[in-house]
Amino acid sequence: MQTGVLRKWLTLTLLCGLGSALAQAGLNGIPDAAECAALVAPVSRPLPPALVKAVQATTVAYNLQNERLFRPLTKRPPTAEELGEIERLSQETSAYLGRLLAAYGWPADPALRGSFVGLLGDGRLQYCAGQAALAAATSPDGRTVAASLIDRGLNRLDLRQRYGTLYTFRGGRAVPLPIEDETNVEARRAELELPPLAKTLAQAQANLPARTPPPGLKRPVTVNLVCQPFTTKAVLNMPLTGAQLDRLDDEAGHLVEQDQASRLGQSGARDLRVVDAESTAWLQTTLRQFGWPSTNRADAELAFNAWLLAQHADAKTALQACILDLIVQQKSTQSEDRNFAYLTDRVRLAQNLPQLYGTQVQYDSVWRKASPRMLEDPAHVNELRVSLSV
Repeated sequence: MQTGVLRKWLTLTLLCGLGSALAQAGLNGIPDAAECAALVAPVSRPLPPALVKAVQATTVAYNLQNERLFRPLTKRPPTAEELGEIERLSQETSAYLGRLLAAYGWPADPALRGSFVGLLGDGRLQYCAGQAALAAATSPDGRTVAASLIDRGLNRLDLRQRYGTLYTFRGGRAVPLPIEDETNVEARRAELELPPLAKTLAQAQANLPARTPPPGLKRPVTVNLVCQPFTTKAVLNMPLTGAQLDRLDDEAGHLVEQDQASRLGQSGARDLRVVDAESTAWLQTTLRQFGWPSTNRADAELAFNAWLLAQHADAKTALQACILDLIVQQKSTQSEDRNFAYLTDRVRLAQNLPQLYGTQVQYDSVWRKASPRMLEDPAHVNELRVSLSV
């Protein structure tokens, strides 16, 4: 699901320390009935036949653009440019569909409904469309679509989902994204004739393909002075078993979810200092027992999650410096090149040195403008960024 992909890589918008402020700036809670009535006409009316054909052609074109954008992102995070293009397309499609929903309400045509579900990207519009779809639903399938739209809208608004239709995979297990009032989720699902959540998760987990073995290190890893307090050569170079990778995937995924919830200021999120301390402790334990889980020793998602936690381990700059040294030795993908640039700047600023790649910015809330913090070579920073696809 596209919402899941964007959520998975939402962390890219938080790397500069702006995520919480920017997210809160656009967050006004759940739309009320009056707002939903303005966004989605309460009474549906049929589209003229000529307009139906035009809408079908337009939504097909939008879907093709979406497929092109999301196809590369199943195994790696997007670049900043890709993320921007995804967001621009989402805004364009939501604006187009929003005009139709405001004028004609939730479509009665099942084919149009399917196109709308896949393309709606605005959280408030998703939520309101889900409410309209729920009011119009006459079958379990219709109620499933409505529940999914409502959950996607809440998720997009950085709120907890209501029906448990959104999930991710951690350590070979299907795990739902945070649910509001989780104790009563089964009762809410039963009201809509949705199957039990455990059954849905089990089916998703059964369809998960087997883990692909990691390609292995391209060269032996050396324990340089900066890493001697944290790990050993034997640990850094040993192959990781499937069980170990499942464990690390599960643990890192859970910590990243905590990290994001706290940085976005989500309801019920834990204190950020406590979350960062737990993540830092996990990084230290992982380095001591398993070494650095780079893409060539693990997989792209685990490597990304571990790096994100390191990016936020500012209370332990010596640990960040060690991880940076290991990334330099082990990086083998374009994503890890970007990770290297971000962590390089983070470590340099912590050492009161100017950054090289301009990945760390400050945000002026008055002028609503972001600008890079202290730069080493402003005249050539863009050349350095291009060299690592930052």
